Amino acid sequence: MSMIQRIALSLLCLFYAVYLIKMMLLRRHGISGNLLGKGDKPAKARVIELLLRAATGTGAVVQFASVLFPRHLPALPAGPPLSIMGLIIMALGCTFFLPAITVMKNNWRAGFSSNQNTSLVTWGIYRFSRNPAFVGFDLIYIGCVLACPNWINILASVLAVVLFHVQIIGEERYLAGAFGEEYLRYRTKVRRYL
Repeated sequence: MSMIQRIALSLLCLFYAVYLIKMMLLRRHGISGNLLGKGDKPAKARVIELLLRAATGTGAVVQFASVLFPRHLPALPAGPPLSIMGLIIMALGCTFFLPAITVMKNNWRAGFSSNQNTSLVTWGIYRFSRNPAFVGFDLIYIGCVLACPNWINILASVLAVVLFHVQIIGEERYLAGAFGEEYLRYRTKVRRYL
């Protein structure tokens, strides 16, 4: 295994370990952290969330396979500069994701539901991005494609990034309804991504 593969594998393990630990901690507090495709939401939102759930699960498998078994996938040529840039982007993904879910405390969820009991978080990393966890996911996907490029990884990543954006739009509608003027003021001050 090359040094690029080792670092990429370490970053993927860190990212997904943080995600799984957060889910376990929420569950310990009696909170369902994964609301994707669940709850009382319009059918269109439910379908998008189910697609997102499938895409991210598949995407994670593809990412690990791209790192661990590059010779078994339809690889694209990539030189060390592109791979190193990918690793840097993956590290930035972890840098966004960890503080995003830490600052949210028990308010963090994958997906949304009108009966969830959460507060609007606008401090910490949320002063710079309304969706830093999604930025983290996007960067992990983009960085992994650059570090370990193959057609399956590219397709899985494009699908996931597009679905993340569609999910954000739905969550913003939910937040505007749930938090009203407070969220609308926040939205005018802080960008969606960066």
